[in-house]
Amino acid sequence: MKTDLEKETARIADAIVELVERTDGPVTLARVQQEISGFAKHEAPSWKHVVRHGGRETSFWSEMTEAGLAALHNVMRERRIAIQFVNVLPYFMDGCMIENGGWQPIVLLPARAANVESQNWHLRVPQKVYDHIAERAAERNTRLRLLTPHYDGATADRFFDVTPMQQ
Repeated sequence: MKTDLEKETARIADAIVELVERTDGPVTLARVQQEISGFAKHEAPSWKHVVRHGGRETSFWSEMTEAGLAALHNVMRERRIAIQFVNVLPYFMDGCMIENGGWQPIVLLPARAANVESQNWHLRVPQKVYDHIAERAAERNTRLRLLTPHYDGATADRFFDVTPMQQ
């Protein structure tokens, strides 16, 4: 029998996927926060999504409920959506500005937009990065697998920037 947390996590995860599919294009986590009840929590205690890479911590989003964080992990890990690294412009256009130096903005896309599969999630990368990954994969064993997207909707390729994760 599912706990209340598991039920709320499943509800939020389904709502995230539904929003991304209905929008059929890039969805910021600011929009998820605005449109999906139970995702955000602006008072303590709250949770944030953290990725450790190259000895640094990078955050995709903060001020989430426990169920909101679990739902975000769920839809990413189960590859129900694709993520795309972006610069701050999509968030700025959504009226959101984060002043956290460790923040890496991402947008969510339908899973069928993914063109790379990492060990953790589906990714959408611009063609230039895709070509680079393809070259590296041919040179040596990589943990990235190239995918053929089956998607005609909008992406955020023009907003690509992974500066915090590269350092």
